[in-house]
Amino acid sequence: MYSMIISLAVGILIGLLTSRDLGVTWGIVCGVGAFLISQVIIMLILRKKINRIQLGMQQTMQAAQARIARQVQNFQQRPVGSPKMMQQKLESMQNDALHEALRMTTAFDPFYRWNWMLAKQINTMKMQLYFQLKDYAAVDKLLPKCLLFDARSLAIKLVRMYKKEDPKLDTFYRKKCRRFKGEDGAFLSCVYAWIKLRQDDSAKALAALVEAKKNSDNAVLLTNYENLVNGRNKHFSNVGFGDNWYALYLEEPKVRPQKVQQRMY
Repeated sequence: MYSMIISLAVGILIGLLTSRDLGVTWGIVCGVGAFLISQVIIMLILRKKINRIQLGMQQTMQAAQARIARQVQNFQQRPVGSPKMMQQKLESMQNDALHEALRMTTAFDPFYRWNWMLAKQINTMKMQLYFQLKDYAAVDKLLPKCLLFDARSLAIKLVRMYKKEDPKLDTFYRKKCRRFKGEDGAFLSCVYAWIKLRQDDSAKALAALVEAKKNSDNAVLLTNYENLVNGRNKHFSNVGFGDNWYALYLEEPKVRPQKVQQRMY
């Protein structure tokens, strides 16, 4: 990585010059200090440039959401065509915004050689955008190159493993998802439990909720736990998670929300 090479070069140069004038000990101290300072300076410059690109993407998505909201308001005031046609138009507007956001991610390309983690971070962003577009082939291609540290990315991974009937789904949940607490832990456990119920494995579904309940008092989690522990599997529902749940496309809402995802990583 360029940042590491430059910082090492600066550190070695300063260390050699200082050693010549002040001795080896001061040379090492000054060399290490110069390395760290140059790293910080480079990272701050990169962060500023990267944040500028992310801000542009966020503004693009916010503008698209505003256009969609105006379109919905106009339709409610002056209905033109059928609700189905309106639905299709809104989806088209949202997809256009998502494609534009994907095009904007190319602005990050020059910085990949400066920060070895950046590529994985941007791949995670792109993966989520492709998932919203329901381009699952692109999602599956990107998933191995992503940072699966946030609840949404992990939930998408669970969904794709479920759809592909991946036998490693249980292992993945135990290793990557069980450590989450609070709202994220509740959401991931309920997504996993929903999947296990569809796979006719209510025992693992209940076990996941029992474990999650130790670290979360989320209302949806507690209600689902009560339903499963009392044998009311058919009453299990993740509807209470709202858009976070529907954004996984496992169930269709009665009234599909028309929001453009704004969360950027």
